Amino acid sequence: MSLANLIEPVVDQLQTALDRQLFPSEWQQWGARLLDHLKKPVQVAVVGLPGSGKSTLISMMLPDVSVAALAGVPVVEIAHGPKPRTAFEMEDGQTVRHAGLPQAQDVPGNAVRARIELPLDDLVRQNFVEVSLTGGAGHQTSMVNWVAQWADVVLWCTDDFDAAEQKLWAGVPEEVKDHSFLVLTMADRQMMRGVLQDRIAALEPLVAEEFLGLYPIATIQAITARTSGAQVNAALWRSSGGKELFDGVMRQVDNGRTADMDQAQMLLSRFAPQVEAAARNLPTPPVPQDGPLFQQALSLLQARANDMVASLAAPGEPRADDVLERCVDTANLLAELFQAAGESGAISQTVQSDTQEGAEMMLLFQLEKDEDAAVDAVTLLLQLKKEIADRAAPEEGL
Repeated sequence: MSLANLIEPVVDQLQTALDRQLFPSEWQQWGARLLDHLKKPVQVAVVGLPGSGKSTLISMMLPDVSVAALAGVPVVEIAHGPKPRTAFEMEDGQTVRHAGLPQAQDVPGNAVRARIELPLDDLVRQNFVEVSLTGGAGHQTSMVNWVAQWADVVLWCTDDFDAAEQKLWAGVPEEVKDHSFLVLTMADRQMMRGVLQDRIAALEPLVAEEFLGLYPIATIQAITARTSGAQVNAALWRSSGGKELFDGVMRQVDNGRTADMDQAQMLLSRFAPQVEAAARNLPTPPVPQDGPLFQQALSLLQARANDMVASLAAPGEPRADDVLERCVDTANLLAELFQAAGESGAISQTVQSDTQEGAEMMLLFQLEKDEDAAVDAVTLLLQLKKEIADRAAPEEGL
């Protein structure tokens, strides 16, 4: 079953729960935000200075689309729609509509934004938005800040990512940087000039802190690999660098969708189990009885703790986001263990509720992404372990 098919019933259940106001007030806004994310395509921003290869990169990602005719429009969105059509937003706020893909002569001279809709399957999951950083430094900074407000994934296109570009990027929030790629376009030209490897080596320390990764792309070769024949030229697609970037972007799209879906399901399980049960045409689970799974939970916690200690034993300070990710995974596994046991009536609702609430708290810690949140996450796991150990002790003495 595709991810889209998995998401659809979750969206329906979340909408029902929000309409009935089944969530506590402090969770209602979070639920509404999750619903908004799940109903909209993932927003992939392709950003860079004029001439940095943005339009060509979009043609690599979407072989059936060319936006070269809109080179003078600062913002171009490519989205899914029932038929090919284009809408231009003008400086005065008016909208000019055009049937199909526009040619250069169809583009109004004072257009500040264009939206192209196409009936392509590749656009169902995500939109691509090309943003050209025109004008002076102040205007460029405003554009970057605007992108950071809505983009789920960012592809920063550049030839060398010089000091001016680095300054523009420095103010982007960490949660956006965590889902961003630095793309060295026209890598083949740099290779021919003998500067590519030096440029990569110079940028790698910065990229390690500021982006998910550095991707040198020979975009023309990548487009050729996808369009020159009936089948993709796999060797050229891979050697051009296109495949690695494309796969990385699609992983981010799927990961973002999956994370939103998991959080929505957690909200539903915690506060609206009757909605989930009705969707599955099952009775609401009865109140379970105490059961003997505490030792299994303790073993799980100990194994995960050993794994965390081993993974963080490398030289240097442990990264807060690594600790948080492992704590979130552990809390989710623990909640799933007791959730499954609860459905069979094996444990008390108190333990099931505590572990579920712990998993929800972990998600809030993960949003903070700092050392204090990492410490709080570890402390919460220790508290859960103590609670489970206290409950397990009487049973071991029977």
